Amino acid sequence: MKGNSKTDGKRFYLGVDIGGTKIQASLVAEAGAVLARERSSTPRGEEALAVIDAVEQTALAALAKGKVGREQISAIGVAVPGVVDPDTGQVVVTPNMNLTGLNIGAELKSRFKAPVAIGNDCNLGALGEKWLGSARDAASVVAILVGTGIGGGFVRNGKLWRGAREAAVEIGHIVMQIDGPECGCGNRGCLEALASRTAIERDIRAAVAQGRPTVLTELCGGDLSVIRSNALRKALEAEDPLAREVIERAARVLGHACLTVRHLIDPEVIVLGGGVVEACSEFMMPIVEHIVANDRLPGARPGGQVLLSALGDDAVVIGAVALARRLVRRNPFKRKYAIAPKYPQIVRYGFGEIVIGKKRYDRDVCISVYGKVKKRKKWIARELYGDAHVLGARELEEICRGGPELLVVGAGQNKLLELTEDAKRYLSQRSIKVEVLPTPEAVELYNKAPQRKAAMLHITC
Repeated sequence: MKGNSKTDGKRFYLGVDIGGTKIQASLVAEAGAVLARERSSTPRGEEALAVIDAVEQTALAALAKGKVGREQISAIGVAVPGVVDPDTGQVVVTPNMNLTGLNIGAELKSRFKAPVAIGNDCNLGALGEKWLGSARDAASVVAILVGTGIGGGFVRNGKLWRGAREAAVEIGHIVMQIDGPECGCGNRGCLEALASRTAIERDIRAAVAQGRPTVLTELCGGDLSVIRSNALRKALEAEDPLAREVIERAARVLGHACLTVRHLIDPEVIVLGGGVVEACSEFMMPIVEHIVANDRLPGARPGGQVLLSALGDDAVVIGAVALARRLVRRNPFKRKYAIAPKYPQIVRYGFGEIVIGKKRYDRDVCISVYGKVKKRKKWIARELYGDAHVLGARELEEICRGGPELLVVGAGQNKLLELTEDAKRYLSQRSIKVEVLPTPEAVELYNKAPQRKAAMLHITC
């Protein structure tokens, strides 16, 4: 493939998230834009090198999608679940994977001929949220990621707090219930044993075994051995009593874990993410927020806000790239290397048409945080609200992917388009500022705004 990162002025990075069930490889530009993604299943029950082979093939597929050669990669960041030694690239222990003892850094460096940074996945999720996500403006952040298990990371002043033994902020294993359920780590009553997807599955199966009905039986095809986060979301939307009961209990435990973090570390923000929280946030967040808001031990100043991840599935790979950039002395938290994304210019706007770059559009458009222009999916608003002059949280999930600092909404010539309350809550919970303006003013603001930004522009009314 043509081109070279040194000669054409562009630098590219690979961010890799090695999970127990999937591998995600993302091609990322220096400003943090995800240019291409690829996913594959993690080999199970095979030698460790089989996983490295899968990582290599997944990464090469991502490069092919982005039309970038492996020789153009400046550095690679790799996230691994478990304890790792970032200084040597060695995996100390991965409880649910066969990578213990493997030097991933050396293996991938030999294959890609590029520097490799390695870190714990949840640590890197916290780093990603600090760089480009909900915690971008915070001096300190603790991220809590709730999925199959529960992990955490702590970033202060742009630096990870790794601990004396590379095992800091294993928040999933703080004990929340003395003599509680056994955790996968061997201890009892851990946060992970009470509020993870594994814990939720266990409690639902136990209730079903006692005769409790649930819509999840149908949603999962009668097999409740694994209950995906999306199935939990659908059960909540169906107001399934058992799902609501079990997930409410998990949310309450998570809320009290946030209080523990606040009292122990006192970070400026706490960011919640991971598959369970992403899928069930509308139900879980009000419970967590209520518990935190009623803390009887206030601080001297405001702070300690609980936010939702703005980066979602990309948080870990973005954090991995931040770590990789440090390795090649281009620390994204230093102003000198805080590269800004390039955005298209809105050349002309008139009633019923808009010209962005060299292309003309005759209907509503969205501009992503990565500068890509797409036609708005009006059918979502019509389906949910019966009116396309409404912008709700479901549309924002796609428009705001990648965590913009600013969302510019052009509400039409006469500003008839409105945000729903759940849309406003969606933005507030992810620390995304929004400006809703008549479209001519929104166009002017978008062209001038220096922040990482996204836009939805209604071009009529």
